Amino acid sequence: MLLVFCTAFLITVPVQAFTANSLAIAISKNGDATATFHFTLEGLIENAIPQSILEGELKKGLATSSDPPEIISMDRSSATLLLKNFADTTDVPEGTEYMTASMNFTKAEIALKNSALSNVITADFTPATITVTFPDAYSRKFTNADELPAFSHTVIDPTKSAAVSPPTTGAVTVISASTGVQVYIDGSYVGDAPATLDGIPTGIHTFRFEKDNFEPATTTVNVTPESTMQVLAILVYIPRTTAAGTSPLPGFNGAPALIALACYSVLWASRR
Repeated sequence: MLLVFCTAFLITVPVQAFTANSLAIAISKNGDATATFHFTLEGLIENAIPQSILEGELKKGLATSSDPPEIISMDRSSATLLLKNFADTTDVPEGTEYMTASMNFTKAEIALKNSALSNVITADFTPATITVTFPDAYSRKFTNADELPAFSHTVIDPTKSAAVSPPTTGAVTVISASTGVQVYIDGSYVGDAPATLDGIPTGIHTFRFEKDNFEPATTTVNVTPESTMQVLAILVYIPRTTAAGTSPLPGFNGAPALIALACYSVLWASRR
């Protein structure tokens, strides 16, 4: 009679039987993970819930892929599970990027409410704390989260990161109104403008522009990695002068001009 009464009581009065305490997920190099789940069983149900039911509810609550979790070990207060393909792995230049799966703990609660045990068992599958640890020991912690969000982390491979050297050169495009402008960088001739000059070490450099009959011009340029700077070469024209300091007549310069002038004088005198 007492057994019938207890059974009737359990059927009519649901008992808070299962409470999640913590979940620790350790990700392995291949993307699988080992999850350690701590929980509390309370009240009269503590020793009455079959182990198979607990295992089934834990698998529902911790499922993250088409492969269901595997129970490695379990007792009345904790369980260790294997989560296959918990994180997708991608090779990147500096190492391996891990993208974790999301985990919705309300799925197990909904499944439980729809089961035949809903009248006698209620459960809180949301862990008070969740810790996710990657192969390099980096970890993230979440508190009272109904859903573990997906997030990424890159595990640095020293052998890869050593091989990836940061860019140390840039380019400069020298714009000039006329051709044949000689370009010097830090005193060394590098070519004529207009042109784009590649492979210039990053940092601040002095550019000098020269061309015959023009005033030289200088400027400083801060060359940045993997970028192309633009520099305008502006040169001022220098008019040519005679020895006496006056500009020669157009088309007359030096001895040829004197000969032409003498011939012109002779022709003028003969006409008179």
